[in-house]
Amino acid sequence: MNTEPFSNMIESKNYNCYEFYLAATEKYGDYKQAQHMDEMVMRSKFICDIEALATYFKKELGLKKGDVYSIFVPSDIESFTAFYALNKLGVIVNFIHPLLPDEALIETVKESGSKGIMVLGLLGLKQHNVDAVNSLGLPVLLCRCSDYASPAKKASAGAGEALLEKILGYKNATLYKDVVKKYEGRTVEGCVNNCDDIAVYLNGGGTTGKSKTIKLTNKAINENVHKLGYIDHIEDPGEEAEIIILPFFHAFGLVVAGHMALCNAARIIPLMQFDAKLVVKLYKNNRVSGIGGIPNMFKKLYNTPGFDGPHLKNTRMMFVGGDDLSPAFLEAFNGMLERNGTSARLRQGYGLTEVGSVCCVNTNWVYKDGSIGKPLEGLRMEIWDDDHKPVPDGEVGEIVISGSTMMEGYLTDDGPKDAGIYYDEEGTPWVLSGDLGYKDEDGFFYFYGRKKRIIIISGYNVYPVDIENLMDTLPFIKESCAVRGTTPDGKPLVRLYASLKTKGDEEEYKKIITDTCAKNLNQFSVPREIIFMDELPHTPLEKVDFMKLEKM
Repeated sequence: MNTEPFSNMIESKNYNCYEFYLAATEKYGDYKQAQHMDEMVMRSKFICDIEALATYFKKELGLKKGDVYSIFVPSDIESFTAFYALNKLGVIVNFIHPLLPDEALIETVKESGSKGIMVLGLLGLKQHNVDAVNSLGLPVLLCRCSDYASPAKKASAGAGEALLEKILGYKNATLYKDVVKKYEGRTVEGCVNNCDDIAVYLNGGGTTGKSKTIKLTNKAINENVHKLGYIDHIEDPGEEAEIIILPFFHAFGLVVAGHMALCNAARIIPLMQFDAKLVVKLYKNNRVSGIGGIPNMFKKLYNTPGFDGPHLKNTRMMFVGGDDLSPAFLEAFNGMLERNGTSARLRQGYGLTEVGSVCCVNTNWVYKDGSIGKPLEGLRMEIWDDDHKPVPDGEVGEIVISGSTMMEGYLTDDGPKDAGIYYDEEGTPWVLSGDLGYKDEDGFFYFYGRKKRIIIISGYNVYPVDIENLMDTLPFIKESCAVRGTTPDGKPLVRLYASLKTKGDEEEYKKIITDTCAKNLNQFSVPREIIFMDELPHTPLEKVDFMKLEKM
């Protein structure tokens, strides 16, 4: 992978994540490190709050190296101050999806062995899981939306939140704002140069069944940031902003959107949930240099009034991953960027939580449209058949990855430390992605969908991604998903679910879809059933929930 033109990121060395952040940003002095609404948080305040939290965790909770602590909060500034504070002490952070149902929340906290939990007060009112948190019997660190609000808003908003918290009845709760005030200016001794220790437990995507808990070390996270550091650098620390629209419970959000942006001296603007209209507003009011997300997020932005505008000229990088993006949409989106005078283009990449996040990416100077790019320097990526043997260029197989950003393994009760890692005949460890793809003769890789999404008809492999990409060329299709269906006598067929941009003659639309597929795809890939829906179901990460559609 070509590492030009930027090489601003420090080497990962033996640092833990907090040490890496401090070392990467110390040369810039004080600057605007984070933003909540319109309120700025300076780097000095950010670090002060981290140190105060570390003091609380160590002195009041008695947390030490190897302990586990759960963060059950949407993406916000508090998530990262707590993460760095716990990381300083060598405590493993168990990031939990903030919309997780009560039973799953209780299960993951107990399985991880967490000794405390951080929550957002208003979350309980929305999700009715205060009783679930209380049932754990753990000390609770209670965040408020007003923690980093402006002084004028903090008093009024905080009073309202306090009233709701009293109604909700959290037990064993300590307010985040009280902790940072109580221990302001205090520091405690922590772990140093513990790069090989586990830093986080993260849940996998869970699109093909129950998610596994993935163990990532400090080294895996920092190596990922270091290897991606050549992509861009902040020219004006604190003034250039990066909007974080990805959740921190996911590796793409935690490692790239969060940790990398912070280590790169960007001003982060984390959003608790993706809101296209809010993103447009933030773009207009800030110098946004970068943003990363999944395809559906960029599709929503593209269709949101006001996003297409001269404010895009400040953006140098836009990255998309987590799912496939059709060539038709990529061309339309990049045409919009070009019209607005930015050299940035929406570049596709690929990654897994099991390999620390991104492992393959296009850049603005080394790219091939339609591909997911080339592997990061120092990582090995291959295409294997079912016998774990490499296949020739151009042939579809399973994407496998090896290198220094790999996970420690899956969390198990009594299984091996490296559960989920495959060792080849030479003893080299690999992650088997479960994703299909192929490599061309120039070394660019292409994503071809989930292995478990293949639809086999009369012995022929049908790839849903081919059908869905074709649907993006039809002007009346808003979103589509091809799944396996069956005839009354049990024979497989392709069933296509789609939502429409505008209402019209559905029978005519079905004919156009069928004719388009028949002209461009093999006969087995032509949908035999077409079902229109107002909106397709989505996972919490905004991906189309194909499993739910298959069950329907």
